[in-house]
Parts: sequence; C-alpha cells; structure tokens
Amino acid sequence: MRLSPSSPKIGEIEKYLDNIQAGYNGECRVDQLIQETHFKIPFHILPNVELQASQNRFTQIDSLIITTSYICILEIKHLKGTLTFQENPYQLVQVTNGKIVKYVCPQQQILRTEDSLKFWLQKQLEIDIPIHKAIVLPNKQTYIESPPTKVKLLGPKEVALYLQELNNLPAKITKHQFDNVISKIKQSNKPYKSFPLAIKYDIPTNHLKMGIICPCGGSGRRISQRSWQCTYCKNNIENAITQAMQDWFWLFKNSITNEECRNYLQINNKSSITRILKSMNLTPIGHTSSRTYYYHYQKPLFKKSIPQSVT
Repeated sequence: MRLSPSSPKIGEIEKYLDNIQAGYNGECRVDQLIQETHFKIPFHILPNVELQASQNRFTQIDSLIITTSYICILEIKHLKGTLTFQENPYQLVQVTNGKIVKYVCPQQQILRTEDSLKFWLQKQLEIDIPIHKAIVLPNKQTYIESPPTKVKLLGPKEVALYLQELNNLPAKITKHQFDNVISKIKQSNKPYKSFPLAIKYDIPTNHLKMGIICPCGGSGRRISQRSWQCTYCKNNIENAITQAMQDWFWLFKNSITNEECRNYLQINNKSSITRILKSMNLTPIGHTSSRTYYYHYQKPLFKKSIPQSVT
C-alpha cells in the first residue's frame, strides 16, 4: 500500500476498491451475456452511461441497450448471499455468513432511472419509445429470499433469452432516429469518475510512496533486469511495473509524462519508460519532447503484455 499504514482512510479506500472491482467483474460478465443474444434488429450497447436529466438530476446506467423497438436498462449487482428486496420504504438487505448489510434498493434506482431517461429522451429528441428494465445478479452464490415486485430480476443465464423476447416487439422509431439517439447519448454521456483516489479522498500526493512497492508495504529493490525484491519481507515482487502503473492511475491522476514516470518508478532510463508507456492503452498527446499520456478508465489499462524488464 502506498499510503501510510497509520492513515485512517486505508480501510475506506480498500472497501471502495473491492466494491469497484466486484462491480467491474459483474459488468464484464453481463456484457458477455448480452453478446450471446441473437439480435435480428438494429441494436447498440452502451456501458456505464451517466446523463443529466435535468438541472438537479443525474442518472447512471450500468448497461443501456438501444434498438429500433425498445430501450433496455440493466442494473447489475454483483452480490452474493441471501438477498431481500424490501418496499415501503425501498431497501435491499444482504445476509452473508451471518453479517447483515443494507443497501439503497436497486429496484428504486432503476425505477428512478427509467423516469429520468424518459424525461431526457422527450426533452432532447422528442422521442417516445418503450423502456424495459431488469436487475441482473451475475453471481451464482445468491439466494433470493424476497424478489422485487415492480422490476424483473434476471440470473446470469436469463439475460440473452430476455432480450430475445423483447426483440419480437414492433419497431417504434426509424433507423435515422435510432442513430440520433445513440449519437446524442454518446455526446451527453458524463461517466462517474471513480478515480483518481487521491483527489476523491483528498490525500496529498506527497503522502504516497513512490517507486516499486511490495504488497506488504515495503519498498522494492531491483535485483536483476526483470526482478524486484522487497527490502522488508525479502520476497520477489510479482508484476512489479504492472502493479505500479495501475497504482499511478488509480491514485495520482489520469495522465503521465515520461519524466513523471521516471521519477515515480525511480527508473532513470527514458527509452525504457517510453517502451512501457507505449505498451499500455494510453492516448499520447503532444510532441515527443513534451508528450503526455492519458488513460480514460473505459478499457483495460494494459495491452496483452507490458515489459517487466528495464534495460
């Protein structure tokens, strides 16, 4: 951990990262299931959409499926254990190994999202198209004690069949209107910024450790071209550069220069750093001497491989 073990924010940050990772895994699984659908009509899938429905209302959608016959909202909850959907007031209660946790109810969330999206479509495009909705639970280790009554609940294998049923609905908008909806949503989309954590949690960057860091918190020392060893626990640090670069974009900011990367990794080799940066899913802006690399958080940070060796 790059933050001091004595920091009171460590527990909160670790819980936040666990939730982010679980949500991301669930969304990836559902994206795969959507791709299994046999679409026979024009369709487009947009993940992680956030729209401003009105001056004081924003709405966030995990997966948005747009067709000429309908729009479908999928709210994805990667939860396990026993779930009870309560109403009046809305609430989701999870019991895992005897531990009870209460959440904002996804049924309430998706009903609010449906209302917001209808308002946005009418205001922005003067379009009225049926909106269908479902809550997806991709985790197989889930037992439903009491299901929602106003929103359909889907297990992981039900997504494709549910969408194929909807695909039998008659067309409600033209292909031109369909294209306009997609274009306007993409243009208006303002995804929620989960990172960088230093800004989110108001952590001064000089409170964060630089260089290669071991999972135990110790500093890494290079012992060969491809290997780093922890100076504290003496274990080799696996995927040292990969993890360090992930830390940078999660913690510090969404951009980096060659000089910043050299100072951060404590590797004074400009060409090696350039090679590392080019092997990642980053967007370079500017000339070679002052180039800045940007990460947009919408795709994996790493390509198939990233150099772990430095020459």
